[in-house]
Amino acid sequence: MRWLTLLFAVTALQAQDSMWPLERLYTRPFVWGTRPDELTWARGAPTACFLWNEEGNRFLDLYCVAASSGKRTRLTHLESMKDEYWLSNDAKDSRRKNYLMPEPGLSSFTLSDDGSRAAFVYKGDLFTVPTDASAPPFRWTRTKAPESAARFSPSGNTLATLRGGQIHTLDLTTGQLWQVTDFTPAAEGAIAYYSWSPDGARFLVMASKGTTRQQPLPNYSGQFVTAPSFPRSVAADEPLEFALYLVDATGGTPRAMKAPPSGRKLDPGLPVWSPDSRRILWPVISADHKKQDILVYDAGTGEAIAAAHDEDERWVFASAAGWSPDSRRIFFNSERDGFAHLYTVGHDGKDLRQITSGKWETKSEVTGFTCADPHWRDDGYLYFNSTEAGTAQRQFYRIRGDGAGKERLSPEGGVNCGLASFDGAQHALMRATNTQPFDLWIGSRRITQSPRPEFSSIPWPQMRYVSFPSRGDRAPVAGKLMLPPGYNTQARPDKPWPAVVYIHGAGIATSILEQWGSYQELRWVFNAWLASQGFAVLDLDYRGSTGYGRDWRTGVYLHMGGKDLDDVLGGVDYLASLGNIDMRRVGIWGVSYGGFMTDMAMFLAPGVFRAGASWAAVNDWENYNAGYTQERLNTPQSNPEAYRRSSPITFSHNLRNPLLIIHGMVDSNVLFQDAVQLTEKLIHEGKSFEHFYYPEEDHGFVRDETLRDAFGRTAAFFDRHLR
Repeated sequence: MRWLTLLFAVTALQAQDSMWPLERLYTRPFVWGTRPDELTWARGAPTACFLWNEEGNRFLDLYCVAASSGKRTRLTHLESMKDEYWLSNDAKDSRRKNYLMPEPGLSSFTLSDDGSRAAFVYKGDLFTVPTDASAPPFRWTRTKAPESAARFSPSGNTLATLRGGQIHTLDLTTGQLWQVTDFTPAAEGAIAYYSWSPDGARFLVMASKGTTRQQPLPNYSGQFVTAPSFPRSVAADEPLEFALYLVDATGGTPRAMKAPPSGRKLDPGLPVWSPDSRRILWPVISADHKKQDILVYDAGTGEAIAAAHDEDERWVFASAAGWSPDSRRIFFNSERDGFAHLYTVGHDGKDLRQITSGKWETKSEVTGFTCADPHWRDDGYLYFNSTEAGTAQRQFYRIRGDGAGKERLSPEGGVNCGLASFDGAQHALMRATNTQPFDLWIGSRRITQSPRPEFSSIPWPQMRYVSFPSRGDRAPVAGKLMLPPGYNTQARPDKPWPAVVYIHGAGIATSILEQWGSYQELRWVFNAWLASQGFAVLDLDYRGSTGYGRDWRTGVYLHMGGKDLDDVLGGVDYLASLGNIDMRRVGIWGVSYGGFMTDMAMFLAPGVFRAGASWAAVNDWENYNAGYTQERLNTPQSNPEAYRRSSPITFSHNLRNPLLIIHGMVDSNVLFQDAVQLTEKLIHEGKSFEHFYYPEEDHGFVRDETLRDAFGRTAAFFDRHLR
């Protein structure tokens, strides 16, 4: 096989056999395992459930644990279930069936309030299963029309789902199936989200109205080329309209709630019922992304007030929000003092109180894994995850609703993402350290063991946490240096080390964490492998990364590839200051926003990097989705210059050194056209470059053979140009 020949060649170039070869690292089951995900507590029982694959493969099944005993129970073995109704178009194609992706398994589930049952949708069909595994999963449907968004009623006797875009309820005792809504796109709109009222009497529905652009997604791997369309906005598009409705649980005419002050064209958060079913809060962001209202609706009248309001001349922070147990107050986090902190206010908008303060953040984002949003539990405490112990850590805290009695609940360093049970008596933690990937703990009990037994035998590289000034405004930039073997003991004045700068993706993410796997495990492992081969690897949290306050988060406003590129170049200056890095042999690479930054660096700082590998890069921001792009650059109509100076394709004529372009051809996030358009322009400009495209891969590469080929190709590229 071509990739095997390539990788054997790369392996032969290894300076020492200090780490597994790439072909073994990227063959499932991965040695670091599969982290648990979607942790959920039952509303009224000490039962927690989550998705996991204990063998380290991709397919996620459902597990539950009784907090009192720590006993873990596997509830599903869905990968072995087969049904001809579930065959995808890929599986039916005579050629594409040879290149099928590994199945992802479950993506979500719901628990009954009493914790006795879980429900989930698999392959479009509805299942329930007792959480004590006393019976196998029961399949309720086998239909071509798929189910989605399963929700138990508060009593647990009825299960609601979306089918054909409408809410249906299934009586789990009698088997009665009932259609509750009959929304039409022209009138009410399409149902985007719904939830039961806590008393079980009504549904709250958030509906969207308008036309989303349909983009073709060509696939060339089958017997014939197909180009199915999918909904995808671009930077010039206007937002959809959103509205809230109440519908009786047995059906009837939906009742519209009052439109938000900023109008129905907006960026909505999820609406939340008050525990007493009398009110609804709804965080909404204006169409220009500069104003946010946290609205509180009276469920009886449909009238609303803005209980909290935030504005930002760049783009406003999207708050997490919820209710106090007595329904009298709401909480939210806001950057109004420069950092994301907790506030509470009465449901009438009066008596605003700041609950936390300091130069640290209460946020949910941890790259590659999302910590739980702040949550107010029945014991009267607000629970939250924060950066108070340092931007490279996440620790779990609780504080009383009046701001008193703050207490740290996570005992260890590293990244600790906590979620309290509804009564506050149990605390679950997703924990990771520099030497261990994420695993689930409840109290002092370790519930999962994700790494494979051989994980500890691999000599993962040492890491050094550093800070250095940005080349532009000299602001401090957080970084992490992966050290090659012998770095601390060999002066090497006659043979300085080559280096690679890695740029994390997403733009809004953070990578400098005291956590094995950091931003994204697959990419972290490749950086670790590069370090094992004698490269110093520098990772950094450039401008736009989260966890550093409002000014850092919004520092790319109207110019992506401006201050954030200065931060990267500050990293190059830091490498030069070490005195043992060969500055003629420094490379750069990244995926998604990291690919975009790689291209900007190669085009706007020509000669600084000897070689760059750009994966899944945005090359023209007019091609990217409206929400993300308009936050940072406004619209192409209102600020074309911001788009011009922020798009790598504008500056490709400056390319001087080797560039490798890698992209998935069915990428539904950064469309393949970005790679094609840059390729065509580089050809027109007579530039020398390399490119490789993966016909069956989306934005995040999945298949083992793709990972081996893409990482092996990138490794060989750096070996040719940086050795």
